Amino acid sequence: MKGLSLILGSILLLGCAGFTSSYLNLYMDSIETFRLLGITAELYYVRNGIINNYALSFNLPIPADVEDIYFTWQNLKESPAMFYRMGFTVSNPRAMNQPSANISKDGQVPNNLSVFQVSFPCSGKMSAEVDVTLQMNISIFSASNLTVLDFKRRKMCLKAGVWAKDLPSSKHVMGNFSQQDQHFQDASRTDSLTTSTHIFYIAVGCACALILLIALAVAVYYLNSQKSADRYSKRMNYYDSSSSQALTAQSQTFLRPDTPNNATGAGLPNFRRGISAIAELKPTDVKAILNEIAIERKRLSLGEILLEGTFGKIYHGVLVGEDGNEISTEQEVFIKTISDQAKTDQVQLFMTESSQLKGLVHPNINPVIGSCLEDESQPMCIYQYSNEGNLKKFLQKCRMSECGSHYSLSTQQLVYMEIQIIRGIQYLHRKKIIHKDIATRNCVVDSDLVVKIMDNSLSRDLFPADYNCLGDNENRPIKWLSIEALQEKRFSPASDVWAFGVTMWELMTMGQQPYADVDSFEMASYLQEGYRIAQPINCPDELFAVMACCWAMSPDERPKFSQLLGCLQDFYTALGRYI
Repeated sequence: MKGLSLILGSILLLGCAGFTSSYLNLYMDSIETFRLLGITAELYYVRNGIINNYALSFNLPIPADVEDIYFTWQNLKESPAMFYRMGFTVSNPRAMNQPSANISKDGQVPNNLSVFQVSFPCSGKMSAEVDVTLQMNISIFSASNLTVLDFKRRKMCLKAGVWAKDLPSSKHVMGNFSQQDQHFQDASRTDSLTTSTHIFYIAVGCACALILLIALAVAVYYLNSQKSADRYSKRMNYYDSSSSQALTAQSQTFLRPDTPNNATGAGLPNFRRGISAIAELKPTDVKAILNEIAIERKRLSLGEILLEGTFGKIYHGVLVGEDGNEISTEQEVFIKTISDQAKTDQVQLFMTESSQLKGLVHPNINPVIGSCLEDESQPMCIYQYSNEGNLKKFLQKCRMSECGSHYSLSTQQLVYMEIQIIRGIQYLHRKKIIHKDIATRNCVVDSDLVVKIMDNSLSRDLFPADYNCLGDNENRPIKWLSIEALQEKRFSPASDVWAFGVTMWELMTMGQQPYADVDSFEMASYLQEGYRIAQPINCPDELFAVMACCWAMSPDERPKFSQLLGCLQDFYTALGRYI
């Protein structure tokens, strides 16, 4: 039954597959779901226009003692009108007569919340399990955007003379019942009870075997995805069970799983430390790396200051082509530099972090493309320009209507940006680089919503609220760090997965601060006890389930980026489908 609850929980929470312009609601209310399944929850087939393919694919059993089931539906908008046509198919007409409904076979979806009844009349001629499909064609304007919804039901029919109460109902046994065509008419009540008991144990055995097969299939899938990290998965089976566990309880601010997993990750591949690995490069090495892309100061023109901190600044600048060219070309760039008040160690930190992504070429990576070290106390680093600038500032601008932003970001656009960030991180991991500071503040975005990951140079100065020192004389992004990175300073691809989950949360909240009410010194104990940031307002359940998986306690239990990419690509496609 525990496995059944997880499966049904996944159906109730994770099944988005289409978008209907927010016109239609069609579901079974909590009373009907409890009557049929013993679960107190509304089972949505279409919710605010979003089609739940998981629920539609679930072959819901109907016990022998239940003949009628009830659906609730509503057209959420008075205009345009929405029309329907329904029909039934029955796998065994001898055991079941043609189903019927208390509404006409075709008509208009009501604008008021309404309930309609569907009857499944057994013939009484034989005992059998009958598969029934209720097909409902939904269309808008009566002629366009036709969508077919297939509701699958499995009705248990009994031969006349068999007591339905003697057979196990679907609330207790969800396995496949073998078809029965036994002659019960001449049997005594004692014989019927004995036979029913045998059927019960057979059904329980079948249910257990089915659950075992599903568990084995999930295990095989997971092992295969481990071996092929870049292969896209059609559906992220990994988080179907873990996310339902992670969504069981929420406080007003945090989410806490029932059973925190304290296992530690082992056997992770060796990656070079990548970003923030200050001690790995000597000052002479950093200077040599940046001198390879040295640019004369006279070719740089500083313009507007885009971001400014205590000792760091980012300019909107212009890079002029080299002398000797027949046509002088100009290129818009970002120019990072520091003030003359910066200390020597701050200068060294800036140069080290700026050089970490040098030489990388990818559409979703923005590495340093030039440097000017003529004044070694105030070095300059040059990056390709993106129209909308820093992603965190861009999100906050879109959130604040008084700023007059020309963007109103949809869920689909936010998912599109998340997909791009994943692709950039995957490229870094293929280069054996762990970013260690994945966050919206370390990304830039263009006017066509192309997102690029940058290094984290000057981030501590420009976004001081995002970094904290826990007494070790090192400012770290405490609220983006995984539990093992926070406690042991141990980084891996799995720690980047954790930070990406927090970055998704930033995107869905339009640049809000995670764990805003938690003291940085308390973060480790909060995470260790299983608390997580709660689901953002207006964030789809499917998307939050992805975030929750990223925050698994054990690194081995977090999804791979290939799995996250496949899941988000499927969700992005689903958001673009209309009826």
